Amino acid sequence: MTLSCAPPVAASLIATTETILHIAPVSKGWKAEAPGNVVFFPPTLTKQALLIQIGLLRPSTIIVADQAIDADIIDQWRISHPFGDLFLVRRGTSLDKVRLDLCARNHIRVVNTPGVDAPHVAAYIAHWLTLGDGSIPPDICVMGYSNVGKELVKLLLDRHPDIRIRVLARHGQTSDSCAKTFPDSRVSFVVDWHQAMQGAQAVAVCLSLNAESAHRIDQSLIQCMQKKARLVCVAKPDVFSDDALQALAWAEDIQLVLDYGPVTLDGFRMRTQVLGCSACSWCKPAMLTTQAATSEACNCDLDYAVTVQLSLLALRGLVRRKLAQSLTLPAQRVDTGAPRVSIIGRGINGLLQAVMCRLANYQVTVYGGDQESEGASHKNVNMRHLSATETTAKPLHNGYLFSGNQCLAVECNRAGIELFEKLLADNPSLAPFAQSRIVRAYLEDASDVEAAIREQRHIENRPWPSGKPGRVPAELNRPQLQARYGIPGIARAIEVSGYDLDFLHVRDGIVALLQRSGVQFLPQRLSRGQIADLSRKHFVVTAMGVEQTEVVAIIGWFFKLRAVGNEGANMRGLKLQYDLPIGVMNCRLDGDYIIVSGGQVPPNSTEQCKSQILEACRAAVSRHFPNSYSRAIESADLQVIECARPGTLNGISIVHWSAYNCITAGATYAAGTTQGLVWASLVQELVQARTPAVLGKYCHSND
Repeated sequence: MTLSCAPPVAASLIATTETILHIAPVSKGWKAEAPGNVVFFPPTLTKQALLIQIGLLRPSTIIVADQAIDADIIDQWRISHPFGDLFLVRRGTSLDKVRLDLCARNHIRVVNTPGVDAPHVAAYIAHWLTLGDGSIPPDICVMGYSNVGKELVKLLLDRHPDIRIRVLARHGQTSDSCAKTFPDSRVSFVVDWHQAMQGAQAVAVCLSLNAESAHRIDQSLIQCMQKKARLVCVAKPDVFSDDALQALAWAEDIQLVLDYGPVTLDGFRMRTQVLGCSACSWCKPAMLTTQAATSEACNCDLDYAVTVQLSLLALRGLVRRKLAQSLTLPAQRVDTGAPRVSIIGRGINGLLQAVMCRLANYQVTVYGGDQESEGASHKNVNMRHLSATETTAKPLHNGYLFSGNQCLAVECNRAGIELFEKLLADNPSLAPFAQSRIVRAYLEDASDVEAAIREQRHIENRPWPSGKPGRVPAELNRPQLQARYGIPGIARAIEVSGYDLDFLHVRDGIVALLQRSGVQFLPQRLSRGQIADLSRKHFVVTAMGVEQTEVVAIIGWFFKLRAVGNEGANMRGLKLQYDLPIGVMNCRLDGDYIIVSGGQVPPNSTEQCKSQILEACRAAVSRHFPNSYSRAIESADLQVIECARPGTLNGISIVHWSAYNCITAGATYAAGTTQGLVWASLVQELVQARTPAVLGKYCHSND
C-alpha cells in the first residue's frame, strides 16, 4: 500500500506536459489531485468516441486499461499530433491488445505497470479459493509463477501452515531452478500441465497469455481435476480451449470463477454462446467478475505506478527544455518592474531556486541567515557528492520505498547531474570547485557486491534524461584502489557519473553570482504567518529543509580529522558502501583534512540507539583511516559534526502549491544538491505558468 495515490511531486511534474487522455479506471484520490491537463473519460468509452476525443484534444499521452489500440486509433492519434514522440501507458500488464508494431513505426513509446496489482489479485483469488466454512483446500494448484502467482503462493503459505501447493513453472524454467529460488517443502514445482492439475481440489489460473498457453487448458485437463474442484481464473479466458469450455458446461460440480475486464468478459460470453454452451446455462453457472483489480486500494496502487511513469516522461521534457536554454547568471540587475519572488531558506536548495527564478527575470529576495543551523548546508564542511544513486533509500528501508520510487529518484538524480553540468559550463567561475566522476567502493566483507555493481552498470549504460547515450563504467580492482587512495578494507569499486564538490566554495560562488545579478539576501527568519502574508503579495518558494512540515529529519554526522601519512591521498569523490544505519560514507581529502560523512538515525530513535550508530560510524572511520583516526583521538582533534537532513517516507521530493501563491519545494535527502536544479527548474515553470493570472489579479486590485 502507498502513502497516497501519487508521489507528492507527481502532479507538479505532470502539469508541465501536454494534454493526457485517461480512459482507464481511476482512484478517487488521483482524480481529485490530478492537474488540469489530465482529461478523464470512463473505460467504457467507445472506439468512435475515443477517435473523436483524440482529434479534439490532440493528447501527447494516452492511458488505457483493457482497450484495444488498433491501427485506426494509432493513425488518428498520429494525424492529430504529427510531431514529436507520443506515449501510451498501459495501466496494468498485458499488451496483447496493443499494436506494438504500429506504435514503434509511429514513434509511440509504450510502457506498462507489471506486478503493481499482483497483491490485490492474489488476495482476490485466495478469497474465492476459500470454502464456505472458512477453510481452504489442503492441496492447491497454481498455474503460472509470475507476479500474481508468486504473491498468491506467499499469501497461501502465510495463512495456512498445513497447505500443499503445486506450481506450474514458467516456460523455459525447470522445476529444480524454481525450487532453489523458493526453498519451502510445502511447495513443489512441475513443468507438465497434467501433473500440475491431476487430482487438484482447487486451481488458480494466473498465466500470461502467449503462444504456449493459448487454448492450452483443454478437456483432458478439466477431466483430470477432482469432480468438485474449484477453478479460479484471472488469466484471459483464451487459455481455455473450446472443448474445455464445453466440458465445464456439463460438469455438475466444478465451479469456474473468471475475473477480467468487462470487454474481455463480453467476448467470453459471446464465445460460449457460439459454442452452444452459454456461460449462464452451465450445470454450475460460471461466476464472471470484474473485481480482482478494481478495489480503491488497488486503483490507488495502479495510479501511483502510472503517475511515476508520467513523472518520468515529464522529467525528460523538463531537462531537455532547460538544457536548450542558457543558465548563465547575468551581470546586470533585473528591471524594477519585473514580478517578485521570495525564497525562504538559504541552503543550497534555496540558492538554486534563486538561480532559476533570476534566470526567468524575476526580482528575487532570499530570506534566511547563513549562520550554522541543523541543516547540512550551513555546516562548515567542504564536501558534497552528486551521483545517480545518491540517497535513493532514505530515510531507511521501509514499506514505502518500492521500485517505482527508486526508479524515479535515480532519474531525478541523473537529471540533476545533467543540469548541474550545464550550470558549471555556463558559469565558469564555479567549474574549478567541481570534479567529475564518483567512485563507489565495496568492502571486503560486503554481501551482494556483484548485484550492486551490476545495478550501477545498468544505470550508467541507459540513456540520460536528456536523451544523451549512457556509457560503460570502469571497474577498479584492489591494487588500483590502494594506489589511488591508500585505504584498506576495499575489495572492488566502480567509477560512475557524478561530481565531487568543494561545497563551501560552490555555495559562496553561487551567492556571489546571485548578488552580482541583483538578488537580495535578507538575514531575518520569517514565521509561517509571515510567509503566508508574503505569499498574498507575490510568489514565495519555501526551501527550508528539515523545517518543512512534511519532512522527516534524518540525523547523521560529518567526521573531520587531520590526514597522517599517505592515508586518503588524492581522495575525492569516494563513496564507501556500508549497509544502513551507517549508510554510504562519502569521503574526500580537503587540504590537510580527511572528511567523512555517515550515519542515518531512524526517526524517533532513543539516545542509546543514536549512540550505537555513532560508534559504528566511528569504527568504520577507524577501519579505513587507522593512523589518522588514532592520531586524532590521541590529540583530541577528531571533529564530529552532527547535522539533520530532510527526508520523506517514500524517498521522493516534494513540490506543490500551498497557501496563496506559495510553493513548497525540495524536502528530500538528495533534493538540495543533487536534485536541486531539477526542482528549481520545475518551480520556475510552475511560477511562469501562473504569473499572468497573478499579475492580472493584483493589477486589478490596485486599480
